[in-house]
Amino acid sequence: MSFLNTFDGLADPAARTRLFFEALRTDWRALFAELRETRPILDLPVMTVVTRWTDVADMLSRNATFRVTYAPHMDPSVGPFMLARDGAVENWRDKSAMRTLLRWDDLPAIRATAGEVAAAALKAAMLGAGGSFDVVGTVSRLVPLKIVQRCFGFPGPDDATMLAWSRATQADMFHNLTNNAAILQADIAAGQAMQAWVAKFIDARQPWAEAAGEDTVSRLLRLTGTGLSGLDRQGVISNICGLLVGAIETTSQAIVNATEQILRNPAQAVLATKAAQAGNNAALDPIVWEALRFNPMTTFVIRVAAAPAVLAPGTTYQVTVPAGRVVAAGIGSAMFDPAVFPGPDEFQTRPRDLYLHVGFGAHICLGQYVAYEIIPETIRQILLLPGLRLLPQDGSTVDSAGGPFAESFKLGYGAT
Repeated sequence: MSFLNTFDGLADPAARTRLFFEALRTDWRALFAELRETRPILDLPVMTVVTRWTDVADMLSRNATFRVTYAPHMDPSVGPFMLARDGAVENWRDKSAMRTLLRWDDLPAIRATAGEVAAAALKAAMLGAGGSFDVVGTVSRLVPLKIVQRCFGFPGPDDATMLAWSRATQADMFHNLTNNAAILQADIAAGQAMQAWVAKFIDARQPWAEAAGEDTVSRLLRLTGTGLSGLDRQGVISNICGLLVGAIETTSQAIVNATEQILRNPAQAVLATKAAQAGNNAALDPIVWEALRFNPMTTFVIRVAAAPAVLAPGTTYQVTVPAGRVVAAGIGSAMFDPAVFPGPDEFQTRPRDLYLHVGFGAHICLGQYVAYEIIPETIRQILLLPGLRLLPQDGSTVDSAGGPFAESFKLGYGAT
């Protein structure tokens, strides 16, 4: 029986919600394929789900109407951060300043740093791993952390503390859909500790106008010290915290998911490995982004209607939602929409700007071009390992330990 036949046969709203999330967990691609074909907009008791690429893109482009839900989670943690403010001066001003500071010509050095960190970590892991290693414990979190420390200029007190800050803030800000109080409090504690460290760090670098260095934070201090960023001290602190919050867990998840999908497709694994060995990024990178389509970091993102609004306007299936309605933009579904991705179930490299891995519209990831470098470069270093392979008997299953992030992903290497 199809999902919708079962769904429509249920009278209990809670049972309908449970059915949807169970289908999402067990076979999200089949679920969304049926919805795109038969019911492109699905009303659930808890939210309205949008599934087609055009409608998802339209919704995410109207950020004044469909707003993010981050403020209650971000403000008490890292302070008034731009990502939580739609159509506000903080979003326009801060994002413009930070994009100026994350320079295009930094990208080759960022990729080189990612490669050096990954190669060194993998080499060290090979010394005593007994023929296997854990991608998460070895490189997928370490590489973005080192980019934050070395290239962004946010060194933090130590690696373990920064990883703990990252995990606690990400878990609440982007994954706490039920508003669990314990997860929120962990986020607040981590964010306030991070703010305190950053405050001491930047105060020690006064006068900011004379701050030395070509990392992102040093440039931010100089821009602010000369009165050109428009930020006050709190704004500087919040934006430095944001460099860490947005960098690590999403990047780690992308590295894990894309690597897994490449290795589960033998033909693509051969092509990707050859490209890695040849240092052919132009061939490797598209394989990485297509692989990630089959297991994206998330299958939907949440927005809330600020006023009564029409979803999929002009279509035969348009729906009007009331103010306050939670709407889920099915980005995973959109990346399998045959109208935009012909042969959606086939692995074929496609134009990078069709993918929704880094978001869409006003809230597209600030660090998208950094991600475009460090994710495939880390995977390249993994693919260079001799005899790289999936472990038998589901030994290479990605383990999230019941949480929102990949906590373990083990691979084999060397002679079998």
